[in-house]
Amino acid sequence: MSYDPHCNEWLLNRFEIYKELRSMDKAYWSEQYQVHVLTRYDDVFFALNNPKIFSSAQGNLLIETDERRGKTLGASDNPVHKSYKDIVINAYSKDNLKRVADVFTEKTIEHLENKTDINVSDVTDDISSWAVTEIMNFPLDKQHIVDLATYTHRHHDTNVVNDVDPDFDSKYQIGIIYDAIRKRRRSPGPGVYHEYLHNNPKYLEVVSLTFGNMITGLGSLASALQYLTLDLYYENQLETLLNDQSLIAEAVDESLRFRAGVGRFCRTVTEDITIHGVDLKPGDKVAVSLESANRDPDKFADPDKFIIDRKGPKHLSWGHGVHSCIALAISKELLYIYTKLLLDKVGRYEILTKPSELEYILIKGGNINVMKNIMLRKL
Repeated sequence: MSYDPHCNEWLLNRFEIYKELRSMDKAYWSEQYQVHVLTRYDDVFFALNNPKIFSSAQGNLLIETDERRGKTLGASDNPVHKSYKDIVINAYSKDNLKRVADVFTEKTIEHLENKTDINVSDVTDDISSWAVTEIMNFPLDKQHIVDLATYTHRHHDTNVVNDVDPDFDSKYQIGIIYDAIRKRRRSPGPGVYHEYLHNNPKYLEVVSLTFGNMITGLGSLASALQYLTLDLYYENQLETLLNDQSLIAEAVDESLRFRAGVGRFCRTVTEDITIHGVDLKPGDKVAVSLESANRDPDKFADPDKFIIDRKGPKHLSWGHGVHSCIALAISKELLYIYTKLLLDKVGRYEILTKPSELEYILIKGGNINVMKNIMLRKL
């Protein structure tokens, strides 16, 4: 048994491995990543809700970089975290979210309507890119930003393990955005980009913050859309929703519990504390597994079953506490829109890709599980 969420075989079998980890007397120690892995719901919930003890300021990824530590929403503590959140919160107003939802709907229809064979991975990447691009609202050609967002999400610069396109000059592409920021600093308009731009004098920091939000948002949304598409078929829920679309919101929520798009966050311990049988000291690292907590049998009855009308505690796929997802409202809305359009435009379908053949995009340090080459056929 090992802990390696950057290995395709491990990802395919992770829920069985999590069962073993939750049953251990002590939190599992990963020699490879130098972290204790928290897998039980109560431990994960406690860590997420006690940021003074479990800090994000040293980064929230298994493999972290100095460029991110303390400088992004996810990799910072208050008051820095709050200052970043305050800057962008206006971008998530109802008017902006309607604009995003309208574009997302249009692009989803384009991909699903009158199609028989559909590459779900390509579709979810593209519609997620358009949604996130609208949220950011760069003063550039939207297709250019969508292409850049999709590429950067899939390849994440030098940290990618597989599937790199050597002909794509990401530094040149980012340079175009930097130049747009320099030339159009005073350009008015809604969106996260403008909120950062008008509240931050440092161009490079604007690029960093903006892209951090873009990649995180794109990856987590694309992953949730992919899992939702798979779960409806693999877990035999498609017919239920076709017969009763009033269950869509509940199905979306159960899919998020069943296989969280964001698998884990990392934290750094700031004071002595004992959790899951381990005495932790300041400076120790922990990996907080959301997807394992969501399958904890002490909290969820029959946790490995997809139950649309499930009762019980809230899942932790949106995070919890000060670091809960800032885009929760729009993400729920987009997942609902996608599911309804999938039912209306595609209807009954089969997934041609077997569960054992799913291939993940492996990004060193990444905490989001996104797959490629998921094929769907309309029946």
